[in-house]
Amino acid sequence: MRKPDLLYISYFFPPLGGVASIRGLKNVKYLAELGHHVDVLSVQPKWMRHPKDFALQKELPGSVKVWRAFCPDANWLFKLLWGLKLGKVVEFIRHRLFSPGPEALWLPFAKMKLKRILKQNPNIKVAVISSGPPAALFLGLWLQEKHQIPFICDFRDEWTNNPELLNIDFPAKAKKRDQANELRILSAASGVSYLTHLMRDNFFRLYPFLAEKPSAVIPNGFDDSDFDPIAPSPDSDVFRLVYSGSFYDRRQPDPLWQVLLKSIEEKRINPAKFRVDIIGKNTPAFVLGKYSRHPVLTRIVNFHPFVPHRENIAQIMQATALLLYIPSGENTESILTGKIFDYLRSGKPILAIVPPRGLAAKLVTEAGTGLVADHLDAPAIAANLNELYQKWESGKLDEIQVDTEYISQFSRQKLAQAMSKLIEETLP
Repeated sequence: MRKPDLLYISYFFPPLGGVASIRGLKNVKYLAELGHHVDVLSVQPKWMRHPKDFALQKELPGSVKVWRAFCPDANWLFKLLWGLKLGKVVEFIRHRLFSPGPEALWLPFAKMKLKRILKQNPNIKVAVISSGPPAALFLGLWLQEKHQIPFICDFRDEWTNNPELLNIDFPAKAKKRDQANELRILSAASGVSYLTHLMRDNFFRLYPFLAEKPSAVIPNGFDDSDFDPIAPSPDSDVFRLVYSGSFYDRRQPDPLWQVLLKSIEEKRINPAKFRVDIIGKNTPAFVLGKYSRHPVLTRIVNFHPFVPHRENIAQIMQATALLLYIPSGENTESILTGKIFDYLRSGKPILAIVPPRGLAAKLVTEAGTGLVADHLDAPAIAANLNELYQKWESGKLDEIQVDTEYISQFSRQKLAQAMSKLIEETLP
């Protein structure tokens, strides 16, 4: 039986790089394989101040048509203002002038493009809208009101309950405005997918009526094809701790540097045999913080720019161990970064500096790959770091047993099947 035609709306989509784009790509790729005809709406990437990964586009099936709408990228303005040391002006513009964020500038251009899409393909039965940014969800209201097309909210991140907002000084008036818009959109949605069970429970607590709507928990995942034919590198004479991604806002890993320097001072770790590789869009002065001029750290911590996804996987496979860093705070237990699934699939041991009762800790513990400590628990971080290093030095890292059956549930193919099932349940 023919699967329904669908429109997939994702602000972030290849050639834009990063976790959000990869989720959209893999959903579209495997939904098409399942028999859906998919049209995609995303931003015009040419002038976007965002890392590009053109290799990702090669994975798109030929049946998928990608439509792109222009978006004035406010990040160019923000860069200028930060350069002028006008950070407070940036925060004022972000939180008081844009609703629900600078990506709202995309909406009028996206609506014009939607008219063309629907004219060319009048058989579209449903839209799946990736969030964040939450601005994209307003297109669902437009589709429903103007064309009676139902829409599914695919939440990668929470909106008003997002830890990145809860743990900063976010204006009360802006939050109240966002809460009203969130209620309006969720009331109109025909279905919702949540990244985690905890995220779903948070939404149900805030909006009990959501329990009556079709829904599914669809986490990020891994694609086996990304790892083929990449193989783990042979053991090296240097312990290589790899972090994939960006440090930002509260994610400044000072506790790790403190512990690492102490272990070196106590001769538990030989600095000549230890290195940290940080791969992604990062500022060394921010990441190293007060240790930015430390002679030992500046020698063993290496910064690498954003690399294409495939190359990033290769770097992960060449690591001795992988670093996962999520500082604790309000609702941070619900954070489950996209990189964790590639980490798990790699089979490498994970130094997880994360909320011990959070989802990330639960995942790496149940997969058998991670040693967990809170970012404020320096003794526990030290114990875990030293344990990994000592196991490596004695050739016993392979004693860490990975539960491959548990990890297999996060394959992108299986997750696309869950999304396809939700689409079917959403249709009248």
